[in-house]
Amino acid sequence: MLTYILRRLIQAVFTIFGVMIVTFLLFRVAGGDIASAHVGEKATKQDKADWRHLQGYDLPLFLNVHRQLFIIDHTEGDSFLRIDDGKGSEAAGELALIPSDDDLRVRMGVYVLGLSENTPIKKLTAAPDRKKEKPGRKKPAEDEDIPAIMVLKLSNGATFSVDIKGVGTCGELMARINENPKNIDSETGKKLVEAKISDIKISRVFRSQFVDHLYKSVSFQAFSLVHKEKLTKIIWERAPNSLALTVPAMALTWVLGMIISSVVAYYRGSVVDKMGVFLSVLGMCVPFLAFMIYGQWLMFAIAPKHAYGLDNRANIYIPVLIMTIAGIGGSVRFYRTVILDETNRDYVRTALAKGVPLPGVMFKHVLKNCMLPILTNLVLAIPFLIMGSLLVESYFGIPGLGDLLISSINGRDEPILSGMVFLTALILTIGLLVTDLSYVFFDPRVRLR
Repeated sequence: MLTYILRRLIQAVFTIFGVMIVTFLLFRVAGGDIASAHVGEKATKQDKADWRHLQGYDLPLFLNVHRQLFIIDHTEGDSFLRIDDGKGSEAAGELALIPSDDDLRVRMGVYVLGLSENTPIKKLTAAPDRKKEKPGRKKPAEDEDIPAIMVLKLSNGATFSVDIKGVGTCGELMARINENPKNIDSETGKKLVEAKISDIKISRVFRSQFVDHLYKSVSFQAFSLVHKEKLTKIIWERAPNSLALTVPAMALTWVLGMIISSVVAYYRGSVVDKMGVFLSVLGMCVPFLAFMIYGQWLMFAIAPKHAYGLDNRANIYIPVLIMTIAGIGGSVRFYRTVILDETNRDYVRTALAKGVPLPGVMFKHVLKNCMLPILTNLVLAIPFLIMGSLLVESYFGIPGLGDLLISSINGRDEPILSGMVFLTALILTIGLLVTDLSYVFFDPRVRLR
């Protein structure tokens, strides 16, 4: 059994890793630029670049084997290097230079694979939110009528400007900065600032968006971009509300489903059985949203203060009742099928032929042997115990994890989404392993190898 558990745990690691890759591709690659959703569509490119750098969205996607353009301030002062646009210029904004983590006197550009002196300057201005230029319109740095001036404000308070009009490559940009006549300290004769291309460091190869995404999700260190709170704190505050909703609903659905399905299976072919099947199928055909709409409408008509939110403890009873009624039809239909399939086994017919009462066979042997598919069905619902019901929580104003997922999708709160997806995958894989182990208890013939 130990070998089986180890093998399943290894499979679970690869499964969760695959889920995290898909999540990363959906939320960060296919989802487009996320900066506009949090700093505003009308924010400047420099503001968006600063936000991406702060949140790690400017890093390479998978492996950091890229280079950057560094502009290093060699002056000594209390401030830090700033690079702004001159009057009427948009050149510095196009470069989207951002502060460095290593030294406040250093600013750097976007990560570029294979960056060299011959790299076109356009690669340094390829920000994710860059809009297509209108046909026939020249870019600011190429337009003869629009200036392209970078104003460098050094840490010691000194300021000088660099004209970068007509710059076509990264090397030309570096030359304009390094060879500028004003870029000389009058006392020491040394350069005030230096533009250079960074080296590739082995220690930074795994400093990428995917590694950051994976680490924060696995360690639950994700930080909400909307609520400005840590994921663990959000789960700790909201999980009890989801559990208060889903645990009673699941328990009631399972208990009532087992009782009703056993009764209708016991009276197979009778009016009780036909009526039970009819009501079960009818309940399955009614949309879940219809149960919520009419249930809340009824509560607003009878007791409005209990129809929305959690201001009163009794408010949770209505969503629980609605979830139970909506789910009991499918449960009865499934459990009845499983029980009837088991009653056709040879051991049941042999026991009945020997005079063993049907109730004894049904409730002592049949139900125990039916537990394998029933357990599997229950495990699939385990993640929803933690995640809550997305529709119910949002519709009834319950501040649970399901409601958090909906708001995170609408607000592009990607770290929370990634963390919740990882939590769901982790709970499901553990639940499946526990289910496999429980098979041995309910059926001694099962051997885990």
